[in-house]
Amino acid sequence: MRQYDVRLFTAVMGNGANTPLLEAMTEVSNGFAVSVSNSDDIVGKLMEFTSKATHQALHDIELKFKGIQVSNLTPEVTTSLYRGELLTVFGHYHGAGEAIVSLSGKVSGEDKLYKTTFDFPDISQRNPEIKRLWAYAKTQDIHHMIDYLGDDSEYKDAITDIAVNNGLVTEHTSMVVMHDEQFAARGIERKNKQRRAEETAAQSVRFSQPVQSSRVDVQQPAFGNKPRANYSGGNGGGAFSFEFLLLLPFILLAGLRRLRIQ
Repeated sequence: MRQYDVRLFTAVMGNGANTPLLEAMTEVSNGFAVSVSNSDDIVGKLMEFTSKATHQALHDIELKFKGIQVSNLTPEVTTSLYRGELLTVFGHYHGAGEAIVSLSGKVSGEDKLYKTTFDFPDISQRNPEIKRLWAYAKTQDIHHMIDYLGDDSEYKDAITDIAVNNGLVTEHTSMVVMHDEQFAARGIERKNKQRRAEETAAQSVRFSQPVQSSRVDVQQPAFGNKPRANYSGGNGGGAFSFEFLLLLPFILLAGLRRLRIQ
């Protein structure tokens, strides 16, 4: 589908639908899939579907970082963003300091550019669980490739490696419960125990403090102060923003962040 200028839009209904394949196909074609069940508000779903298909989309999207090295973005940044959709991207950054983050694209052929500048810290211990969220997003990204291209042992090996290193249960990995002495007898390092201890400690610190905003573009709003669009035709409250959750850095000061563009 990448060879043709075709967009696939689909409403996935029924247990017999091949949802993974349809979602992968819509992603590749820069369209979208809407899942519908008997318990859903069908009229509301149709309004959502119609709103996406009849309003201008941001297409030819590029997410760039200047002033800091960023790698392992996942899922890969889509080239189209439809009305009401969120763009959520996980990744690793190397080093620290001030950097420019920009999102560019086109609306009906007209160039659009949104950018802001803020500091990437050396270290942050506030959200260590973000590392696992990156790993989960990465395995989902690889699963989509398998759903679209078919079974591939190389992809399965990649999912297994990421899941084992980050304590995730997937279609290709399992969680085994053993007594402490069995871990010692088999020489198994207690990585997941250490990981959970770090996450629990960070959660306790967060619960003991006032709620903190993760918005980083307060001083230089990337999207200005434009109100959000809504389905009623009026103006909704709240401005667009760049929001990040920071992770403990990896080796070589590589960290991980979540970017959510509202």
